[in-house]
Amino acid sequence: MDKKEFIKKTKVIFKKGILVFLFSFFLNFFWESIHAVLFYEGHSSYYSSYFIKMISYASTIDALLIFIIFSLGCLFFGKTCWLENYKFREALFTIILGILIAAIIETKALILNQWSYNEIMPTILGIGLSPLIQLAITGVLSIFLTSKLYQIK
Repeated sequence: MDKKEFIKKTKVIFKKGILVFLFSFFLNFFWESIHAVLFYEGHSSYYSSYFIKMISYASTIDALLIFIIFSLGCLFFGKTCWLENYKFREALFTIILGILIAAIIETKALILNQWSYNEIMPTILGIGLSPLIQLAITGVLSIFLTSKLYQIK
């Protein structure tokens, strides 16, 4: 791939990735708002202004991670952008990376005591189920919704 082709591909990924990021931010904001109150110790007692800032920050990080997964997928599958053909293989790539990244983040946070789960959080190998599947589900939905929006045009 020459320099011009690389720049062109990067612009396409960034342009379409913005929409993936926006869908992802809002889906993750919704997800974070629900599971923070239901499954984490102490989150339901936060002042609303702090809670909104915390959820906005977490949703931005999640959206950036999904943008990175999307960008890697565009590069990995060797297409200008994989939105034109987002099928099972591409969704599986998103799911695997989403779960892997979430497992790393959750494990690190639990080891460093950055947060803890309450008694109703279902866990797998000590990692909360809700945060473990979050990036995978919101990632697939964000990329899928973006792909459908681009097919309408």
